Amino acid sequence: MKELDNKKRNKYITSMGKNIQFIKLEKEIKELIVGDERAEWLNFSKNEIIYGYDSYKKSLGIILKGKVSVRKDRTSNVLINTLGNGDIFGGAALFSKYDRFIGTLRAETDSDILFIPENLMEEIIVKSPESAVSYIKYLSESLMFLNNRLDIFTAGGAEERTLEYIRKNSRTDENGRTVADGMSMTELSEYLAVGRATLYRILDEFQRNGIIQRDGRKIYIEKEI
Repeated sequence: MKELDNKKRNKYITSMGKNIQFIKLEKEIKELIVGDERAEWLNFSKNEIIYGYDSYKKSLGIILKGKVSVRKDRTSNVLINTLGNGDIFGGAALFSKYDRFIGTLRAETDSDILFIPENLMEEIIVKSPESAVSYIKYLSESLMFLNNRLDIFTAGGAEERTLEYIRKNSRTDENGRTVADGMSMTELSEYLAVGRATLYRILDEFQRNGIIQRDGRKIYIEKEI
């Protein structure tokens, strides 16, 4: 972990639009974030632990560049989520009374992150009611996401978890077909806590039975599941 130099920091400041996720960047708020020494602009090398049970700061993390994995713990292969440019983390625990972070965040690539600490976020929320409302919406969406993950984890065996994932992540495409997409087989196997070979076997069996049709990362649903 190291601090970003002024050149990189200024580049990100220049590229900031009217929002950083739920923070509405009115002139006063942007100046507050940019000029406040409490905000940290940090770089993490690939595979470096950002947050963990024993390495946690009460700050909102905003990924300026890079890819970050969220896992159950440091040694677990269970993937909770993958975050990228513009995504945030730590928001749900920011104002918690607990001093430990439940989970592990790891830099999957070289990553630049802006940290906004609890007391600075309090000032932003007081000065910007619109940001406060957006923060509540973000927390609601986070809760829904975690509920969906819990549904998948508690669905049963490998086949049931795979089916539940397809159900929870399906949408109707522009051609009116129902499709789930977005993950490589490696990412999906980690997400479902299923071995890759097992996952391939399950999907092949679903396809033979006419339940799904695969096309790259896309899984088309052919029958009601």
